[in-house]
Amino acid sequence: MAPKRGGPKGNVEAREVAEIAEEDAEAAEAEEAMVSDGAAGAATPQATETTVKVVTSFAPEALYRDATGKTMIADPGAFTRPGGAYEDGAFGPEQILCSESNLYPILVAHKRDFYDKNRDYRRGSLFTDRALYVPEVLFSRGGDVRRADVLVIAEPVRAFALENHRSERECDKALADRIEAIFRIAAANGTETLIVGAFGCGRNGYPVEQVIELIQNWIAEHPGAVPNVVFAVPRMHADAFREAFGAPEPERPAPVVVAEGENDREGDDEDWRNVELPEGVTLR
Repeated sequence: MAPKRGGPKGNVEAREVAEIAEEDAEAAEAEEAMVSDGAAGAATPQATETTVKVVTSFAPEALYRDATGKTMIADPGAFTRPGGAYEDGAFGPEQILCSESNLYPILVAHKRDFYDKNRDYRRGSLFTDRALYVPEVLFSRGGDVRRADVLVIAEPVRAFALENHRSERECDKALADRIEAIFRIAAANGTETLIVGAFGCGRNGYPVEQVIELIQNWIAEHPGAVPNVVFAVPRMHADAFREAFGAPEPERPAPVVVAEGENDREGDDEDWRNVELPEGVTLR
């Protein structure tokens, strides 16, 4: 007698197949925003060298003032909450992006398929390279509408990771992998201008020199892969970035001393103490 379809054995096999398919789907989703190293590395450089500029403005302002061609903004976004604390009135790089564009509702729409799934990959606040690539986000200023792709990718928080018993080596590798991911994704998507901040610096606990060195190394190894990079950094890190990437300030000419003529000496002998002042005003 042939076994009935849909019996206990068939149900078990069906569940196993479904679970395997679900695991494969989750693994694919975890890499949906990532471009394989081979693909990014094989991308033909758009230019022979990378032009770098350092500004102290926020990313939206850098988009309007300094970006050319297809632009990608690196959003150091929250890993498990769309927009971070945007609805609570927080003021940070991601919240500024949300306030000047239609980014926030797009992030909210990915709460289940991106942010909720990230809860299993927090790694003691080091997080992962799992990122969300949002194409053609609309920014508007005074009726002037601009489009830019936004890459939402979390900064590793070294200070918290060390408290959570993560090693220095793990912290350093997380930062290096994250910066590598940002530039590879930008290159693979044909980005002409990348706008990125002082990724990992400040409260996240990484020295600015370490961040700069990682970026310098990537640009040196992949000249022209991203033709233009604009560093929109806080003033506290601006000097370090300008020293590493910015063009040196032109030398100012020495002040010209003009010899005084006889006419310029008129009134020199006048005693200022004899000048009448308004009542209540005195010179000391």
